[in-house]
Parts: sequence; structure tokens; C-alpha cells
Amino acid sequence: MDANSTRNQILNIFLLKGLVREKRHWGDFYGVMRSTFPQANIIGLDYPGVGEKNEIISPRNFKAYVEDMRREYAHCFDGKQENTLVAISLGGMMARQWMELYPDDFKNCVLMNTSFKGICPIHKRLQPQSMKTFLKLFVTRNRDEVERGILEMVSNRKDKHPPILKKWIEWQRERPVSHKSFINQIAAALTYNASKEKPKPKLLIMAGKKDRLCHYSCSEKIHEAWGGKLEMHPEAGHDLAIDSTEWTAQTIKNFLVE
Repeated sequence: MDANSTRNQILNIFLLKGLVREKRHWGDFYGVMRSTFPQANIIGLDYPGVGEKNEIISPRNFKAYVEDMRREYAHCFDGKQENTLVAISLGGMMARQWMELYPDDFKNCVLMNTSFKGICPIHKRLQPQSMKTFLKLFVTRNRDEVERGILEMVSNRKDKHPPILKKWIEWQRERPVSHKSFINQIAAALTYNASKEKPKPKLLIMAGKKDRLCHYSCSEKIHEAWGGKLEMHPEAGHDLAIDSTEWTAQTIKNFLVE
């Protein structure tokens, strides 16, 4: 992303969250990314079933998610703009599907703490110690407690949790994700078979070594399968944007200017 070569080109960086998370869940990461990339448009994506699209029932296949998001931002994929996709967890699976369907849409793609059927072992995709927590959240009726449980599972930075949890609870009450959408998103993740071929976009794979949800070895397996660049944070958990906000943004910047 050289300033001289892209001076007259529109630069877009899309942010895509994971399971039952909407674009607002990127939180403070928006501001850090805007400061890190002042020349770029930082665009949060909502997929069917979450955020501004929460009244839509999530599909059971990622192709439908991709087509919906791409249709919303069709003006960005006219071949005249430089696009980067940053995606985490379930969003990383959607990102891979997007790269398969439309390999020229993105010049760069960043996959954070994600995993894929056929590449990553099932017990590493959802670690055993998190399975009990995950199942408990699945049957919990108190949505405030669900948000608390999700935050504690994806982030190791407890010092940051109080203000984040307050916002997450507000957003859940404002735009709740239906139970059916939740189930369908899980079904899509479990059944998606990603291509074994190396994606066309330049690829950065990122992971937190203390991710208690998806083991960091999944990112190593993805790197072995598809190449690209691999970056690990020694202390961060699943949500890198929360646990190491500045490091995550700077790592992406270093990757894009290489």
C-alpha cells in the first residue's frame, strides 16, 4: 500500500466479525485503524442475521452471506479500488468463501484466529475447555449473561471488560440475534469445505497464542496449507482487536506496506 503508487486510488479496508457479532463489536479498533490508515476508508460489515440485518435469518451457507455483503458494497468492487479484508473467526470462513467466489475483489486478506474443516482438527477448532462454556451459553436464556460469557471467552484483557460489556449488552438488546440465526451460523461453519488451493489475495494469518477458543495451531495449519505470512501474539486471546489493539493494527500496516 505505497502512498505514491496509490495516490489516485481509493483504498478500502473492510472489517468482518465472527459468530453472532456485528460491526460495532470492533469497538475501539475502528479509531486505531483510522489513525493507522488515515488514507483509507475503514468499513465495518454486517452479514445477514446480525447488526443492521438482525431481522434476517442467517443462511446455512457462506455463499449467501458473501453475496449479501458484496451486493451492499458493489460500488467498491469495480476494479478501480484497492480493497483489503480483515476477518476474524467465523468471519475468516466467510472471507475464504469470498476469495473463492470473487478472487479479484481483494488485493489483501487478513485472517485472525480462524479455522477450517479439513485443515484444522475439530478439537482444535473449538478447544475442549471452551466446549463446556460454549454449550452453557447456548442454553442460557439471560442474554446479558451470554454477552458476559462471550467476552470472557474471547478476551484475556479483563481490565478492558467493564466498559466493553456494557456496550455489548446495549447492542444485544437493541439488535438481538435470533436463536435460529445462531444455529444456522454454526451449521455454516461446520459444513463449509474451503478450497485447498492458495487464495489469490496476499494473505496474512494472525493468532493469539493464548486463545482459549480456537487453538493457535489452527492458524499454523492454515499457513501450511495456503502460505502467506504468519504472525503470532504471545499473550492475546481470541479477539486480537481487544487484547492487543495497537499491535494488531500495526501488524496489518507492516504487512500491507511490504
